[in-house]
Parts: sequence; C-alpha cells; structure tokens
Amino acid sequence: MTDARRFNTFFSWMQSLTLAEELIVVVGVVSFLGGLVLSATFVKTVLLLFSAALIAYVIVRVGKRRGFFIQAADEDSHSLTSEESNIRMKKLVFDDFQVTGKQYQVDYVDEPEHSQPMHHERDTIALEKKDSEKTTTTVFELNEFIETPGIGENAEESPRAEFNALIQRVLSVVKDVQFAHTVALFWMNKEKQQLVLEGYTTDSEKFMTNRRLPIGSDVVSQIAVNGKPQIVNFVDALGQDDMVPYYETTDVVKTFVGVPIFFSGIQSQNPVAVLALDCLEADAYGNETITSLAQVAKLISTLIRSYTSKYDLLLDSEVLRSISRVREQLSIDFGAHSITRSLAEETSRLVPWDYIAIVLFDDSRKSWIVHNLLNRMNDPYVPLMSELDPQQSLVIGVIQTGVPKIIDDLSTTTVPRFYQAERCESKGALVIIPLNSLNRCYGALVIESKDLKTYSDADVKLVQKLAETSSWALEILSLTEVMNNYVSLDETTGVLTRKSFMGRLHEEVQRASDFSNDLSLVMISIDRMDDHIARYGREAFDFILQNVGRMVKVSIRPYDVVGRFDFNCFVILLVNTTSNEASLWAEKIRKNVASNILNIDNKSFSVTISVGVAGAIDEASDVDLLENTDRVLRKAIEAGGNIVRVY
Repeated sequence: MTDARRFNTFFSWMQSLTLAEELIVVVGVVSFLGGLVLSATFVKTVLLLFSAALIAYVIVRVGKRRGFFIQAADEDSHSLTSEESNIRMKKLVFDDFQVTGKQYQVDYVDEPEHSQPMHHERDTIALEKKDSEKTTTTVFELNEFIETPGIGENAEESPRAEFNALIQRVLSVVKDVQFAHTVALFWMNKEKQQLVLEGYTTDSEKFMTNRRLPIGSDVVSQIAVNGKPQIVNFVDALGQDDMVPYYETTDVVKTFVGVPIFFSGIQSQNPVAVLALDCLEADAYGNETITSLAQVAKLISTLIRSYTSKYDLLLDSEVLRSISRVREQLSIDFGAHSITRSLAEETSRLVPWDYIAIVLFDDSRKSWIVHNLLNRMNDPYVPLMSELDPQQSLVIGVIQTGVPKIIDDLSTTTVPRFYQAERCESKGALVIIPLNSLNRCYGALVIESKDLKTYSDADVKLVQKLAETSSWALEILSLTEVMNNYVSLDETTGVLTRKSFMGRLHEEVQRASDFSNDLSLVMISIDRMDDHIARYGREAFDFILQNVGRMVKVSIRPYDVVGRFDFNCFVILLVNTTSNEASLWAEKIRKNVASNILNIDNKSFSVTISVGVAGAIDEASDVDLLENTDRVLRKAIEAGGNIVRVY
C-alpha cells in the first residue's frame, strides 16, 4: 500500500506539470543521460549540474502550487510594516461549535490582504483561533441575546399585563435608538376629552405623576385631535409648560416629536393614541425620524388590535365565569341575600370600585332599602338596611326609569345618592344599573369609585350581563314566594314555610301579650353546611335538613310551632315557655343532633347546630322577637358553632 501511495503521488506530480515544465524535464533528462555517456570529465560535470538545476526548478514550481511553501510565504508576509498591518481588514469569527454556556465568544481575526479564499471554513476558523497573537476576543453575556422570562410565559397572565410589558419594551427601544430624553405613549379618550398615560421611559425626575391630562392646546393634544405628526425643532424654555404637558416643572428639553397611532385595519382619521418623545439637543430630529417612528406606530397599532381582541375575549370569559359562580351559589342557597351577595362579589371582580351597594324593595317596611353593601375604604358611607328617599335620590330615579346612569364627577350634582342625610363624600365617579326583568324593576346596583371619570359605557354593558342573571333570579324568587303564599308546608322538610310560620308567630305573640303568657322563640342553624355539600354532594343538603327537621318535630309539643326560616335555618315557637326553659330544651336538641350519625352512600358523618334563644318581652312585637333571636344566633355562629346562646 505504501508503494501504491508513492506511485500515486508520483503520477499526481507528473499530471500537474505544464507543457513548458514538461519540456524542461525532458531537457533535464537528456542532459543527465548525456552526462552519463560522455567520457570527458568537465563536460560530464556541466551536463549533470545543468540537469539537476532544471529538475529542481520544476520541483519548486510544482511545490508552490501544491501548498508546500505556505509557511515561507507567511513568514514573508510578516515583513510588512506595522502601519500596513494596522489597516488590514478584520474578520469576525462566530464559532458555531462552541460549548454551550453562559457566554458567547466572538473573535476578530486579522486577515492578510492577499490571502487566498479557503475552501474548508471550519478548519480555517480553528487555525485562526489558535493564533492568539492575531485574535482579539470580545465577550457578550448570554442574556443580551435571549429574552428574559416573564412576557407571555404565564398562561394565566392577563392580556393587559402582557400588553403593558410589550409596550414598555417598544418604548425602551425607541428611546435607545433615537437617543431620546423621554418617550411616552398616551391614550386618546375622546368622550372624556383626556389624554391617559399608558407607558413611558424617561431620564427626567420631573415627569408627571398623574396619569390623566386634559386635552388642551399643547402639542400632544394637537396631535391627538388633528391626527398629524409634529416636530418642534426648538422648544423655548419659557413656553415649555404650555408646549410639553407631561412634565410637572420645566425641564431642559429642546426638541419634540410626536406621531399619531391609529387602530389597525380601520380607515379612520381619529387617532387612538399618541407617541411622544423629546431630546435635550436642539434640531435633534427631522423627517427621517418621522419615517422611523411611523414604523413604530404601525407596530403599536398591531399590538393594540391584538390586545383588544384578546381583552374582549378575556372579559367575555370572565363574565361567563362570574355567571357560572353565581348560578352555582344559587343552586346551594336560593334567596335574596344570596343573590345580592353573589352579585356584589362578582361585580367587584369586573370593574374598579370603592363602594358597591345593592338596593331592593322590602315588603315588610314598604320601602326601598340598601340590602347589601361592600365598603373597601372602611370609611363613612350609607348604612346597611337604610331606607331611600322616595322623592329625590339618584338611585330611585334609575329604578323609576329603568335606564343606567353614569356620573363622572359627583361634585357636579346636588341630588343625593340614597337620601338627603347620607354621609358620603361628594367626589368621585358613580354608575347605577337597574335590576330589570321583563315584568318589573327589582332594585339597582350602585358602583362608586373615588377617582373621577372611572366608568364608561363598556363597563355598564359588562356589568349588565351579570345583573341580568341576578334580575332573573330575583324574578324566580318573587314567583316562588307568590306560589308559597298558597302552600303552608315546606316540600323538603314537612314543616311550615316561612310565610306560614310568620303568620303563626304574629298570632302567638298577640295571644301571649293579651293573656300575659310566656313565649320563646328558638332559631337553629346547621353548622358548615357548605362544607357538607362540597364533601358529600348536593343531595346531602336535603338529607341533612330532613334529619334535623325530624329530630326537632319529635321533640316539640303538639301546640308548639316549627318552620323553615331560611337556607339551613329552622325556627321553633315554644308556647307557655320561658327563655330559661327554652334554653334547656335547645341544649338537649343540640346534644341529640351532635351525637346522631348520618349515612349517605355508605359514608357516615355527623353534623352540629348553633342555637339562638329569645323570650318575648312585654309590649314587644313579633319583629322585635325575631330580631333578638337572630342576633344571638349570629353570636353563636361567630363563636364557632355547636353552642346555645340566650338573649
């Protein structure tokens, strides 16, 4: 194999000879043979030397072509002067085959002016990187090439947060590219004639702290109104406050440029936002800046359109989830209190608020009252169960007309929200949404914020979807109560319905007052009913009520009265019984219930009850007796349950 390689090398050499080189080789061979034949010593020596010179000449020429003398050529290249080597081109070498780590290494390699192109690029990089004298290395951190986590990685991240992060990144890029002092993006609110700050990046400590600016004569407002870009090559310091509105005090900016941003895909002359930037140098921007910012405006416009679509879908899905939660709660406890509580809680998830109140009509008091209230600020506001002024109040006006009402600034109206003597601040924004069904208006939902101009028509439409569900629930509840007027017994437990019991309560209180008899009222509430339903299912609710109701019925006398008062609450009227005797009876019932074992689907468990007891007081009405009993029952529940409390 060695001889074969040698023969191949020899033939390769022979094939690479040019015609002139072949002639020289022929002459050399002839001279060599002639030197061997001739006998004259001098002539023989001359011919042999001449033959050797020709052969050597050919070998050197072929060797240079085949790359055997590159090192010598490189040594010659080092003879260039230092001035010539400084003006050589540098080659940027990015090694794709580096070991993955926290840094990338980028090499700048000196390249000779007359270097031949190399066919094996990977080998060239390796050779050049080994020569430390020719290579200068710049190190870049890995985080300069990779996006930091946070944008779009969390599936539960809201579109609003994602949009804010992307806009902030765009503003930062614009600031770096344009060498700006401040870059800000303002929304155009045409209805309220405001500029609303969406995002900004600035080097100034004097930038505005308030997010809202009234539309005036400043240059940002002009762009928002006219929809045309503007360049101010020199901003006079004396007029800067009137020209550039987003600084609290005068800054040293000299150049301003702003471009309008339109909603993508809609041919409209009305911009939805304004991109504004300024610089500390005069004449810093020109028409080329407008051209560059026009591309940025298109990008922001696309982001706005994408965000709007995602946000609309998010709101729709959030409303559906709220409606689903309301229906789930009503399937457990279907009553006016549960309906209003669910409506208030879900409304607080959809819109900004500081106070939420729900007004319903109270049949017993024959007036509109504040039935449910959420107060985030914990400061003076309208008390719960307060009666509204039927003649003059904002809420009554909405109930009468059945049309939602938005008030951007409460200080501009002299009509009270609920009644004249209310203790509410006169600043902020208010929205009132009626709770309408096809037949009647059942009340109103009141949402209030301490910030001016908080609510829009879009907020009203959003909350109305939730209010419609509650309105229909109130409609069903009303029809159910009408039907129960003709039914005396509760279908589930077999005891009196609430309305029937209230009739008997009124009669017995009147009888006890006329004949000076003792009378006691007992209220029983089943503890942690929601937990039992979650653990054993919806059918456990009726099962527990039936068992507790049965134990109560077998413990009373024939002339005592028992009824179902609420979701998981029983009321017992003990005739000719003092409050002390009623408390002993209640304690016996509590122990019997706690020791009773219930079974559902081969699962055994027990329940406990909280009990409130109150005796009738001289000249006290049935409403007073009921309120006293309810008050002590709540104290028993707050104490942890499975306890009896006496008024």
